[in-house]
Amino acid sequence: MTVYQQPLGIALILLLGLTGGLLVKKIKLPMVVGYVLIGLVLSPSLLHIIPEQLNNELEIIKILGLSMIALMIGGELELKRLKKIAGSVVWVTIVQVLGAFVVVFVAMYYLLHLPLTISLLLGVMSTATAPAATVAVIREYKAKGPFTDTLLGVVALDDAICIIFFGVVAAIVGILTKGGNLSLFSIAEPLKEVFGSALLGVLTGLLLIFVLRFINTREQTLAVLLGFALLNSGIANAINFSLLLVNMVTGFVVANLYTKPEIFQYFEDVELPVYVVFFTLAGASLRLDVLAANWFAAAIYVLARGFGKIGGVFLGAIWGKSGKNVRNYLGLAMLPKAGVTIGLILLVQGRFPELAMIITAIELAAVTVCEIIGPMGTRYALMSSGEARS
Repeated sequence: MTVYQQPLGIALILLLGLTGGLLVKKIKLPMVVGYVLIGLVLSPSLLHIIPEQLNNELEIIKILGLSMIALMIGGELELKRLKKIAGSVVWVTIVQVLGAFVVVFVAMYYLLHLPLTISLLLGVMSTATAPAATVAVIREYKAKGPFTDTLLGVVALDDAICIIFFGVVAAIVGILTKGGNLSLFSIAEPLKEVFGSALLGVLTGLLLIFVLRFINTREQTLAVLLGFALLNSGIANAINFSLLLVNMVTGFVVANLYTKPEIFQYFEDVELPVYVVFFTLAGASLRLDVLAANWFAAAIYVLARGFGKIGGVFLGAIWGKSGKNVRNYLGLAMLPKAGVTIGLILLVQGRFPELAMIITAIELAAVTVCEIIGPMGTRYALMSSGEARS
């Protein structure tokens, strides 16, 4: 692909993606659904206007989008706002993670009769959510309030728990497939990623606060924020940490220690074009052929995951003494599934190549469905809670 084909591709992605977002908005759907659908239409699965090579070449935009979103999630987690809902966030997160794992495992192992190892891995991978779509919908509808705060807290904590949980299950699967003993080292490995990412996020958060003392204008602040978002992601990738967790913790540190935590609102100046490209490329990565070839297993997986997530939120909200809105609607906002799942797929392919084919097929098919229906569930939840403002 020549250098001049890249700007043409980006132009089509921006203009057609935005058009898709505006069209679906007319029928009361989140704009992110339109971006994803346009990407799917332009993808190799249909019109082949966005080839896989271009999608790979624009990976930096996807990294920037995910980094910005993670920073914004952390920036929303101000302790003075979260004190009243901290118990609710913890209960809801843990129970919905366990709910998704148990229901999906039972469906895969007892209903589809998949091997125990594959069922365990699919179960734990079902716990992952996609913060990008959730945050995009929250920003589009300018949602604010205790329900939105709880949702952001659950989404942030979900990723950390998912990474730890996956590491434990992967260690067990490793024993089942190759024999050996369950060691403290194999279980402690994911803890190293989580706590290492958190420590790095704290350090870069403190450094960001220091740098911001010398910045005077909104434009300069935005440049620094974008630079730190990419700095976090670059370092995290180099040392095998989670770019999501690093950026979330950085945002959390700034939100609670800096005198102007509202600076993350400056992302509004650039977020629309980044979101359009990010989600259109996400749509172009979806595989209709994989969905068609695995539609039955994917349908069972998506239904089981949805039941586990929604049911888990309901039970967790009761035990955590959450409000009625959290109990009745938050589960619908936990359906998006993409970025973290792709990372887990890569880990499975590297560690369990003999199990990866069927897991990859089912997970990618599920991502295709969840990336389209997930934002709709989030919109419905925000509208029903009364916290959507546009």
